[in-house]
Amino acid sequence: LKVRSPLARRTTAGCRTMSARSTAPGCPKSGAARLAAAAAGTVLATALLRGPAAFVPTSADNHALRGLTRTSVGSAVVEPLLQASSSAMGPMGASMPAAGVAAAVGCIGAGAVGLAAGRRTPTNQRAAKANAVACRAGDVIETFLLKGPVTESNLNMKCSPLAWHMDLTGIVFFSLGVKPELIAAVAGGGLGLHGVCPVYIADCYGIVGWDDASKSNVELMEKGCGQEFGKVGGAGGEGVVVVAFRGDGHKPTTPDGSGGLAGAGLHMLVTGGDVPAPSTAGAIYGGVAKGCYKLEHSGDLVRVQQFAVSSPGAVVTSFEGDATEAATAALAKAGAKPAAAGYFPCFCRGINKYGKDGVEPEAFAAAGLDGTRLFGMFAQGEFGPPQGEPMACQVDGAKPMEVSKGSMISVLSLYSK
Repeated sequence: LKVRSPLARRTTAGCRTMSARSTAPGCPKSGAARLAAAAAGTVLATALLRGPAAFVPTSADNHALRGLTRTSVGSAVVEPLLQASSSAMGPMGASMPAAGVAAAVGCIGAGAVGLAAGRRTPTNQRAAKANAVACRAGDVIETFLLKGPVTESNLNMKCSPLAWHMDLTGIVFFSLGVKPELIAAVAGGGLGLHGVCPVYIADCYGIVGWDDASKSNVELMEKGCGQEFGKVGGAGGEGVVVVAFRGDGHKPTTPDGSGGLAGAGLHMLVTGGDVPAPSTAGAIYGGVAKGCYKLEHSGDLVRVQQFAVSSPGAVVTSFEGDATEAATAALAKAGAKPAAAGYFPCFCRGINKYGKDGVEPEAFAAAGLDGTRLFGMFAQGEFGPPQGEPMACQVDGAKPMEVSKGSMISVLSLYSK
């Protein structure tokens, strides 16, 4: 574990000393547990000093923090400290006031000593179980769009908050006009996300995502895309839609035409033109991109036939007609407005169908999905259930389903909270 500052080194030494000298009842004899607490405290101290914009955790840092969050003390300490560091630090990692640093390091020391004490009281055991249930029930999807021009610098800055999450299970980048190598350089070399969870990249004909600046869902399509079919063609643009799947309920895989999908209620599947993997349990939705890539744990960027992220449940609908009616029916089936929704329209829809961008996302908002963040891409072939009534997909009792590949349709998936 690298110690990046003199104060961090002093904090490490202090944590080790406090741990080694602790005579509190229930203090473990193992030096490994004490050093683990010190290591995690060091990472947090360095993070507070550097700020999220300047401090990039290594895979060793992530390992230390993950070890801390496995305890009832750690799970209560880490996230509040990270949130505090984000709010207390200025732009580009400007220094905290001295009092803020002292308070933060004091909290870290207390957390480390508390972890070293390590005594599992009945209350702690109940808290740990409650946290586990909350994490499982709290599978979430965090997503946003970064509009071009996209550089390593602004993509790194936009994605850096993701590195703080301890529950990442998969990250997908839907890219329009941005080289996969640039994204890999950020996700791998810059942020080290490939050491935490699988990272996939889809090279797309067009993308759809939530723009924080306009607080709306935005469509971007490759210049001229669709003209080969007599359409007006995309208006052009550049951007990346980032989708972070958090919680153990999400299962990322790299299947092939013979199988390999995890058992789940719903599978978001993206292929580079290959036959989609069959489902042994749960529905499939998604589409065909120009190409699919995976950032290996080694840091190598490799092309894959397809990738999927399987989730516990959602309501999914395929439609060719009115977008407002389709979204209204899906929302009624879901019963509650989701925070995020997957959206895969044919690239002959969007501007090629309506003459302008954003028509269907605006229709979804009018149907009650205002504020719901869309993520996805314009596809050259869409996967989804047969058109008609929305389908409620749940992991419990999920059955094998046929993969239906459509044309000139849109597929919308409302993820369960």
